[in-house]
Amino acid sequence: MVQLPGIYNPETANKRFLLRPLIWMGLCLCAGLLMAPGMARAQLSQKGPFQISALSDSVYVFTSYGSFNGQYYPANGLYVLTPKGAVIIDGPWDPKDRLPLLDSIWHRHHQKVVACLATHFHEDRSGALKEYGAIGIPTYATKMTDSLCQLHQMPRPKYLMAADTVFNLGGRRLQTFYPGPGHAPDNIVVWLPKEKILYGGCFIKSISDRNLGNLGDANIQVWAANARKVKKRYPHPRYIIVGHGSWRSLASLDHTIDLVNTALQGTTRKK
Repeated sequence: MVQLPGIYNPETANKRFLLRPLIWMGLCLCAGLLMAPGMARAQLSQKGPFQISALSDSVYVFTSYGSFNGQYYPANGLYVLTPKGAVIIDGPWDPKDRLPLLDSIWHRHHQKVVACLATHFHEDRSGALKEYGAIGIPTYATKMTDSLCQLHQMPRPKYLMAADTVFNLGGRRLQTFYPGPGHAPDNIVVWLPKEKILYGGCFIKSISDRNLGNLGDANIQVWAANARKVKKRYPHPRYIIVGHGSWRSLASLDHTIDLVNTALQGTTRKK
């Protein structure tokens, strides 16, 4: 079990990081922040608005946008409300969304953020560790992720955790699991047993994806087998949250396996 250290308090944080509640909520509503579940976008020439969607009364998906090879892509993260405070899994990709997300959690739920987890070392997952760590939020990642962050000069977590860890926050459990390499050598998934929500991050591809996307750090030789480990471990999720794109479908894990097999066939043909 992980015991959390001191936490970020929006009431005492530096005021330059905080937006006034009425102005912020007005901007959220105008930008379409409070969206219905399942909203996601494919690659775009311009950024879309920051979005938050409720999965339950205590679990929310947020979608931020970042650029890769000249195109903007949506990136999904999660926050979970617990008796001890809110936990963010993979902070927003766009730096401009990171501190406003904290304000939104405080003004909507009156909860402090007690932890932020990064599921692998890429910028769309680890980028928020710098801002959140700087204002006192405990930040976490695995030892492998920390090593890769250091190697690639990415923000590093303050605290290291085992790849398979249980966070217990006032009886509310979050379980991390390392299935092995896939999209990245260090990618982990997160399981919320109360709601049966599987957060797959970039290890699981959206049902709308036609290929595996960025393969710069991927291992397609073992990805499908490791995805089957996740499927066996969590056979009946109510939601599967993917790293990018639409998360509405429960077929995304099977779709990921199919995409990997297709990629392997293409590799074999090239030989």
